Amino acid sequence: MVKKKPLQGSDKVSVTFETPPRPDARSVALAGDFNRWDPAATPMKQRKDGCWSATLRLPRNREFGYRFVVDGQQWVTDDHADRTEPNEHGETNGIVVVR
Repeated sequence: MVKKKPLQGSDKVSVTFETPPRPDARSVALAGDFNRWDPAATPMKQRKDGCWSATLRLPRNREFGYRFVVDGQQWVTDDHADRTEPNEHGETNGIVVVR
């Protein structure tokens, strides 16, 4: 799931990426266009409800591909992305549209 909140007086939007609880996961990270697809650049924090989340400030009027990376190895598509599109690895990226 993706939550967006425009930042008043800024050309950026606060975007919170969330993934449901993953009982067996030791770590979840966010990789995408915004961090050069680096699976270690944006670790997500596990909340008390078991969900994982990370918040970024992203520029308006852009779209970013992204995926969740579980335990540094399993790449997972967000089923609640604004939309999805195939990638060059034969899998699917989530797309967040920032307006």
